[in-house]
Amino acid sequence: MSFCRLESRGNGFLVLTMASADEHNYLTEEAITELVEVLKKVGNNAEAKGLVTTCEAGTFCAGLDYDHHAESEEQAEHLAGRVAEVIRLLLELPVPTVAAVRGNATSLGLALALAHDHCFVWDHAVLGLPEARRGRRLPDYVATLLRDKLSFARLRKLLMLRSQTCTGKELAGTWWSTHGADGNRQVVLDKAVDLLYDVQVGDGANFAKTRQMLCAETCAAVGITITMEKHKPQPTPAELDSHKAAGPSRTSVITEKMAKWHNHEPFVDMYKDGS
Repeated sequence: MSFCRLESRGNGFLVLTMASADEHNYLTEEAITELVEVLKKVGNNAEAKGLVTTCEAGTFCAGLDYDHHAESEEQAEHLAGRVAEVIRLLLELPVPTVAAVRGNATSLGLALALAHDHCFVWDHAVLGLPEARRGRRLPDYVATLLRDKLSFARLRKLLMLRSQTCTGKELAGTWWSTHGADGNRQVVLDKAVDLLYDVQVGDGANFAKTRQMLCAETCAAVGITITMEKHKPQPTPAELDSHKAAGPSRTSVITEKMAKWHNHEPFVDMYKDGS
């Protein structure tokens, strides 16, 4: 693979490193295909217990390359749709995920980082969405990710509508899933891996469903259907009256007898009717 590689850190922890030749880690057709392949591999790995996504050097991910691979609106829309598949796979993984943002994360590269459960950021990493300044449209899932992960509406507005950037140090504390920032790139990666040791997952499928409930809007935007458990409706007054007319049920009889026992009435009387 030329864009990313997957390595084991032991104990079932995996590190996905983006390392394109130009160090920008643009989300090109080939890059997205590799990411999809790797994430499917992680999802099918029964031994996997956690995933860290990071970069080798320079930029974490610069998103779409509007000067070359996404020059037209049609190209950009197609690539954004493919990135939605990457986001979907991250949200469906049965293991915790951490983004170790050791370089700039812009455009859909920021969305990629936001799609992880947790995040550690390099102090000097530049984070932003240049689309408004460049006259480009952002896909719906970027807005939903910002609502799900950024606690301040003003910051969301500055990022999306004014293309204002911020540093990793500035973002720490305003991003719900950001655990902190550090001035040392290697420490950012080490902390991301260490975090996985503190997260215990009993059932991977249930873990993924719980994650999806926390970001239901984003899930809908990338094609994940969340099935909510339906609770049995309360009986109407008419239904209650019909049950009373039919006589006491076995459950109500047992409940009444248990109440007698609780009130210390003679135990033998509880079952004198033989039921």
